[in-house]
Parts: sequence; C-alpha cells; structure tokens
Amino acid sequence: MKLDVHNSLLFKILVIGCIFLFLKSTLSTRGRIAVSENEFVTVPSWDSSKTNRLGLKMKFLFYWKQWPLTNHGVYDKGLLTKVDTINSTSAVWKHKGYPPKGFGTYRFFINQEDLNKEAVLNFSRVLGACEVWINGKKQITHGNVSKSLDNSKDAIPGLTVDLPEETLLDVMLLVSNSNSRMGGGFPLENTIEEKESSYLMKQRKFAFEGLVTFIILIFGVYQIFSYFSVHKQKYFLYFGLFCVFGGIRQLFVGEAFIYRLFPEVPFEVIQRLRYICFYGGLGFIFLYHNALFPKYYHKRIVQLFTVIPALGIIYVLITPIFYGTYSAPVFHFFGFLNIVAGYWIIIKAIKDKKPFAKSIILNAIVLSVIFTNDMLSAMMLRKTAFIANIGLLAYVFFQMYLNYKIAKEKEKELRNMTKEVQSMNQQMQIKEAEISKLLHESYHHLKSKRDLADNLRKASQDNSISVDKIVKGLRSELLEDNQLNVIRNDIEMLHYDFIQRLKAKAPQLSKTDIETCTYMYMGLSRKEIARLRHISVEAARKSRYRLRKKLELDADVDLENYLKGV
Repeated sequence: MKLDVHNSLLFKILVIGCIFLFLKSTLSTRGRIAVSENEFVTVPSWDSSKTNRLGLKMKFLFYWKQWPLTNHGVYDKGLLTKVDTINSTSAVWKHKGYPPKGFGTYRFFINQEDLNKEAVLNFSRVLGACEVWINGKKQITHGNVSKSLDNSKDAIPGLTVDLPEETLLDVMLLVSNSNSRMGGGFPLENTIEEKESSYLMKQRKFAFEGLVTFIILIFGVYQIFSYFSVHKQKYFLYFGLFCVFGGIRQLFVGEAFIYRLFPEVPFEVIQRLRYICFYGGLGFIFLYHNALFPKYYHKRIVQLFTVIPALGIIYVLITPIFYGTYSAPVFHFFGFLNIVAGYWIIIKAIKDKKPFAKSIILNAIVLSVIFTNDMLSAMMLRKTAFIANIGLLAYVFFQMYLNYKIAKEKEKELRNMTKEVQSMNQQMQIKEAEISKLLHESYHHLKSKRDLADNLRKASQDNSISVDKIVKGLRSELLEDNQLNVIRNDIEMLHYDFIQRLKAKAPQLSKTDIETCTYMYMGLSRKEIARLRHISVEAARKSRYRLRKKLELDADVDLENYLKGV
C-alpha cells in the first residue's frame, strides 16, 4: 500500500531524530560547569561514572599590552602591573573597549585536587596567536606570537594544553591579534578534561565530521550530475551547489577534519574559505527556492539576492582578512533576510496548493535552526558540537528526497500536458479539414446565389419559373450562411492567440480588418477570403491595401510575412 507523502516524511524525521540521539549519546562527553567568582578554579577528582569534562565559567585577569617576558624572552611575571578582569566565556579584549589589534596576557589559576589522572586544558576557539606559560614554563605555542603585529599569525584549530602534574597552576596566556575584529582572546567555551577521554573525543569528532561532510558532498555532486544527465530542472543544480558549499564550510568551521589533513594550512586561508562558502551557500539556497517555486519573486529581487553574495565573495578575496571579518555582521543580517524570503515563498506556494510545499516548510525549519546555530557560533556566542553537522545532513537528505518527488510530479504533469496538446492537435486537424470542406462548398454557394438572382429576375417575366423552387433555394442559402458562420467561429477559436497578439500590437484595426488578417495568417488566397466574407475578389484586394496603410508598412515589407511574425 502506498503511504501518504506527509506520513512518510514524518516517519523519516523520527528516524533521523533517533539517529541524532544515538550519535549525541555516543560522541558527547559527560561534564559539568565549574563556576568561580574570581580567577581561581578548582578541579575535583575525576570520576568516570559522573564526569570527565569540566566547563569553566570564571574571570580572567587581563593585562593589556603587557607580557611576562623581557625583550630577551626571559620570564618575569613582575612585568605584569596594570590589571583588568574579563569574564569567561566571552573573553576577548574588544568587549572591554580595547582596540582589536594588539597584544596582552590572560591569567588564571587552577587547583588540581586529584593528580592520579592527567588533565588537559581546552580552548574551543582562539582569536589571534597564543603562547601558554604555566608556573613560569612555556608549554605550547599556538601560531606566531609577536608584539609586532605584522609578524603575528593566527593558528587553527582550538588550543589543547597538557596540564603539569602539580597541585597549583599559574596559567598565563600571551595573545597577539591582527586578524579578528573582535580582538584577541577566547570567545567560546573553555574546559578542563580528563586527558584520555579528551583525545578519544577528538578522534571520534574527526571521524564523524569527515563522514558527514563526505556524505553531504556526495549528495551535492549527485544532484549536479542529475541536473546535467537526467533532470534538467535548475533546482537540482542550485541545490547541488548549495550542498557543495555547505559541506566544504563544515570542514572549515569544525576544523578538526581539515586540520588533521592539512596541519600547515594558514589561518587566513581557512577564514577566507569560511566566508566564501557561507556567502555562496546563501546565494544558491535562494536561487534553489526561486527555481523550486518560480515567478513569485520580482526579477530585481532575484538579482539582489544573487549579486550581494557575489560581492561578498569578491570583498573577502581582495581585502585583508581583518577587514574581511567586518563583513560578517552584514551577511548575518542578509542571511536572516534569506531565511525570511525562503519562508515567504514557501508559504505562498502552500496557499497556491503547490505540491510538497507543506513538506518543504518542515525541512526549512531544520535549515533555520542550522543557520541560527551557525550565526551564534560565528558571533562567538555559543558553540555546539554536532547540531550543524547532523542538522545539515538531515536537511540535505530530506530535501534531496523531495527534489526527486517534485521532479516525478512535474514529469507526470508534463506527460499529461503532452497528451492534452496531442488531443488538441487532433481536434485542430479535424476542424481544419472541416473548414477546408466548407470552403470547397462555398464555391457552389456563390454560384447558387447568382442562379437565384437570375431566377428572381426571370420570375417577373416568365411564368414557367416556379416560386417554390426559388424559396427552396433561399432556404438552402440560409443553411450555407450558417455553415460559413461556423467556419468563421472555428477559425477565430483556433487562432485566438494570434488575434489577441494582433489586437495588442495594432489596436487601430477594426473587427473586419482582424478577420481579414486572420485569413491571411492562415494562408488563404484572395478568392477564398472573398468567398468567406461574401465580397468580390477586387474588394478583397482593396482591403489588403487598406490594411497595409493602417499598419503603416513600408513598400518592401510583405504583408503575409509581417502577420506571421506577429
């Protein structure tokens, strides 16, 4: 038994939901939040049955344009004098009013109660380059840290630091920034994790991000292939390109996968590709919805939502990455408008009872959640582990499924329309045959009229001519006149489109003129036109002359060719 499409879609949504819960429980780690009102945080004993991850919500001590290093690179914490505080988890110095380009030191203290298990300090995102010192010893360098901003180079991905097996840790983070409009620092969640589980989590994340992205890219390439080989509808092409841009962006946003493959890739390349994929994805998803439900948007609206992402890509390519980041808020707003435009066109399609429009709006909600999550992450407000990956995969899967459903429905409509056109062509051929037959009979119609006129003239002079015979002839003439009216009505019906175009192009023509033009458009001769209009051949010739004058045709323009070009 064939299931209703909406019930089938609901079933698939439930399946994806179950998969999401399974993956979330498999890949995520148990944890809790360590809240501190100052710069000190205590790490309790690790208990694998309860927690192996501790989120940090605390204050950083911050020293603007101060490092605990002499000009010769010797550690001296006495150089840190003028102190400020910055809240985690939005620890970027722009929030404190400092200019985005510069350098400084973040500082906090860790008290480890259990040294039996090794721990790591994780920063989800680092803006700028960073050097980590713990208890006066350098632990790791992330990028190229320098007071000379021309020499400062950011690094990817997030920063992980192995913590020394000591009870009290004085952690100093030396940061320099020249690329981000937000300033340098640590805008997202920071955690302390049990070392073994942390590295296991990263391996799973690498495998998961790679698998999901590979599937999305395969789906996208397959949609593009379908457009060029099987389905010629443009929404296959636009959706395929959206999948390609979206899949590539997931590589550069998640970072774990791309960094594992290309550890030396520059941060600027990653950042540019993030923006390019974001802007390109916005443009293609709009074109996709427009191709799915055409003729709802004005042409200039389509041009606007196509040109702006293209300009964004060009801007990111030609400007330094620091200025490129300033375009992000503009395009976050533009992305919001894109979502609104998508909902608008889908709701219009639902009102017009377009096939599958109700199913598409359900999937659009999934896309909205993905975009909202992406914006929150880009604005450094929230970082989620797998919503973007799983959500995008679910959206792509369901929308691809709907694309093929819509294509089959349109192919079915096309077949029905083809049958209707063939039926209309057969009816037209029958009508044309009838018209041809009646035109042939009209020859005898004119001859019988002349005979009737002669008989009427003779009736007054010759009693041998029967009046009854004349009356029967007149009745026959009335019947033939009705047949000619049928011919004219059929001609007008068969060439309705031509008549409407002619009226629009030459409104000065009379009804008789239009009738004559239609006969000429059909290719009838002067004699045939004269018979249909009950006029002489000479009158038909003069009507052609009047038509040329009304249409203001030059002498070298053929009237029949002109009419066929209308």
